[in-house]
Amino acid sequence: MRGEVLSFDEAAGEGSILGIDGAVYRFTAAAVRSLSPLERGQRVEFSTGADRQALEIDAIHPTIVTEQISHGQFDLGRVIQRTFKSIGDNAAVFFGAAVILVGLPSTLTVLGGGSALTASSPTNVLLVIVGSVLSLVGIYVLQGMVVKAAVNGFHGKKTAFGDAFDAGVRMMLPLLGLAIIAGLGTGLGMILLIVPGLILAVLWVVAAPSVVVEKRGVFESLQRSRDLTRGHRWPVFGLLMIYFVLSWVIGFAVGGLSIAAGGTFTGGSSNLLVDIITGPLVNVVSGVVASAGVAALYYELRTAKEGVGSNELLSVFD
Repeated sequence: MRGEVLSFDEAAGEGSILGIDGAVYRFTAAAVRSLSPLERGQRVEFSTGADRQALEIDAIHPTIVTEQISHGQFDLGRVIQRTFKSIGDNAAVFFGAAVILVGLPSTLTVLGGGSALTASSPTNVLLVIVGSVLSLVGIYVLQGMVVKAAVNGFHGKKTAFGDAFDAGVRMMLPLLGLAIIAGLGTGLGMILLIVPGLILAVLWVVAAPSVVVEKRGVFESLQRSRDLTRGHRWPVFGLLMIYFVLSWVIGFAVGGLSIAAGGTFTGGSSNLLVDIITGPLVNVVSGVVASAGVAALYYELRTAKEGVGSNELLSVFD
């Protein structure tokens, strides 16, 4: 495994390493095989023992302090390029998953609000609630799947649908917890004059990949996202705005299709079939773009701030 030295007390002969899996490993001087003492920020390769002990530690290149790694290496254009390349390379997996995890729940929501049911119908309310909850959970599971497939893609490997789905479902509970906490936080922030909600959206944007890749808990992942975005939050905000505009463009295009099919631009037409097609279609396409964007952003932030490459990220799935 690879990691970065967090601390090393030469006098005590003890230190700690942050592994690429997000865990902290303790080590003693006897485990260090490099000739020179380790320093904070140094990249190392090591094996693991019981109780998170790092063994057989080798320095893999000269000392690089984390703060130095982050300067000037974050590339917004590269994030966008990786986003759409990843979508193109994994279209069947991404859109197949999005239809199941986002499209079908969205269809339930549309049916619940459709003209075929009265506003006071208990079935109406149930469909809307179930559809909304499944959509919220689905978008986070979709992110987990996309992270798996995208990281494999950055490494030149194809990912089967089942493998990607397994990566998302294995983290179902923490992703569900994250969906609830992040949703409540950003939702409340939006109510409070919008700006706090936007700030939280930027701070927590890569929390879901942190859950899937680094196996962190809900609050750890939120903090991890804050740490990764620190120093790059304006570019991250710009990226979110780009994806927001793109989502609006997608909605505009689908709205045009809705009009052509006899519906209205914003949906809610008397033709329930039109709404069932156009509403979920917007959510599916937007969900894929957003999830691929988050995966590409997470990859870029980790490589910029920590020097972690696709080989190292890929190893956490093995």
